[in-house]
Amino acid sequence: VLFMIVLRPLAKAVGLVDQPGGHKSHIGEVPVIGGVAMFVGFLVGYAMMPVIPDGFGYLPIAVGLLVAVGLLDDKFALPTASRFLAQILAVMIMVYGGGLVMRDIGNPLWFGTIHLGPLSLMITILITLSVINAFNLIDGVDGLAGSLAVTTLAALAVVAIPFPLAWFAVLTAACVLGYLVFNLPLGINRMVRSFMGDAGSTALGFLVVWLTISACQGPERLISPVIGLWFAALPIYDLFTCFVRRILKRKSPLQSGRDHIHHTLRRGGFSDREILIVLAGLNLLYASNGNTGYFVEAHESLLLTIWAFAGMSQYRIAKKICAIRRAYARREAVRA
Repeated sequence: VLFMIVLRPLAKAVGLVDQPGGHKSHIGEVPVIGGVAMFVGFLVGYAMMPVIPDGFGYLPIAVGLLVAVGLLDDKFALPTASRFLAQILAVMIMVYGGGLVMRDIGNPLWFGTIHLGPLSLMITILITLSVINAFNLIDGVDGLAGSLAVTTLAALAVVAIPFPLAWFAVLTAACVLGYLVFNLPLGINRMVRSFMGDAGSTALGFLVVWLTISACQGPERLISPVIGLWFAALPIYDLFTCFVRRILKRKSPLQSGRDHIHHTLRRGGFSDREILIVLAGLNLLYASNGNTGYFVEAHESLLLTIWAFAGMSQYRIAKKICAIRRAYARREAVRA
């Protein structure tokens, strides 16, 4: 919160502001300082940690890289290749510095643990890039990416208690909550409204991946990889739903568009505040399913089957909700 206040005039002085236009419908110039403020808050909390797990000394380096490149992208709109290169470099720091890599994906198919072997590095890169960009692309409504991150981190903290990993999840969630004071669509904070930008969304996605891989790999793993999928289900569903639909339409899956789930709800007549409530609540439900599966020791195959079915159903359910909303609005208009 302190750095959100301090950085506002500096951001305006150097032109680090988001202008309305194109896919952006906000009013006026909005400072893009959330990513930097969250990172500084994270560093302060990191320095206060009583225990730093092995390899976590490289975590601020990797996150700092993404924040720095994200800031440049927010200011100068870097080429896509430059952003992906920075993200891959962050993965390399996580793998070779932090010692974190997806060596197996658990037992999601009933016949035993599936070890990745020589595919470990490639799968780790694909998973990390997917989650980073899932959080980046879902950041289209005030408070949405931050709220989804908080529910994901809270679910992870629950299963990680009393290990140090839980405190890192709580620390990251606390930084996001400080940012949300300036980003939630509350009305009362309109004069200090700020965005996290690519610096914030990519760093958050990476932190979620780092902490989740820490929890689901190694001999002392806390959760299965499938439960980790539940914690960040909504942004992952949204990413792959958009990619598949664009490919089917013979479009590049990497191009920007207005086909994300928050765009669908907005076209259905939902306000930004209502979209935030619906999607944050939905991700909380998904994360709670992961927690429930953990505590009742449900089989990974069953959890993956339900996860996949929920993902394939999410877009259709959103469309149905929008149709019901529009029909209700028409009836109310006729009555009026």
